[in-house]
Amino acid sequence: MMNQKNVSGIGNMYMHDILFKARLHPQKKISNMDGDQIKLLYASITDILNLSRQKGGFAYEGDFFGQKGGYTRDYFLVGYKENQPCPVCGEAIELIKTGSTSSFICPACQKL
Repeated sequence: MMNQKNVSGIGNMYMHDILFKARLHPQKKISNMDGDQIKLLYASITDILNLSRQKGGFAYEGDFFGQKGGYTRDYFLVGYKENQPCPVCGEAIELIKTGSTSSFICPACQKL
């Protein structure tokens, strides 16, 4: 799932929460996903990216006019929240190695 050949152009800071919201493990192969999982992934992508767009983009990036966005880490569900409780089940968020990068997941909600 974290391979840019499969889902490209979405930064890791968004992908952590997109996959969490879709209840997908980042190491799950797209070829093993069923139609319902693909629909949920699509809905999660649009939800997370639309929220960021509504907030004017990420807080550390500027737009064409140099204005910073309002999408801060406060909106993250699991991303960059290692050892903090999952917002759904309370399990501790973990940081796992996923290829050349790392991913934040809830081990209870995002089973491989």
